[in-house]
Amino acid sequence: MPTPSTLAEAASMGVRVARTMHGRWRRMAAPERTRLKGLADDVRKRALDLRGSPEPVPDRLALQGASERLAAAMVDSAQTDPEVSDAEVDELRGELARELDRLERSNVKAFQTDTTVDEPR
Repeated sequence: MPTPSTLAEAASMGVRVARTMHGRWRRMAAPERTRLKGLADDVRKRALDLRGSPEPVPDRLALQGASERLAAAMVDSAQTDPEVSDAEVDELRGELARELDRLERSNVKAFQTDTTVDEPR
């Protein structure tokens, strides 16, 4: 069973990844930013909802899903933009994949069974 501290760490990581995703979206060209605004707003809303949530597990998973959708849309957008080189698309894909991997690792860590026993002091 996840401990409150591992749940808090995973929630914090979710918020940090969402902040990175949202920041990356804000750096996009205006037309693409407008097109992806709904996805970016969803990530932002879910990150804000997660902070202090009484139900951190479903809220964190919802944030992860929203972050994955935004990342996929940003990569798709870059791939179809003639002004974005293949190398830039690869760099973006790698950057977003690393962020999503950090989020996934924090979720896995939160749900690993804690087998340690606290010794009485």
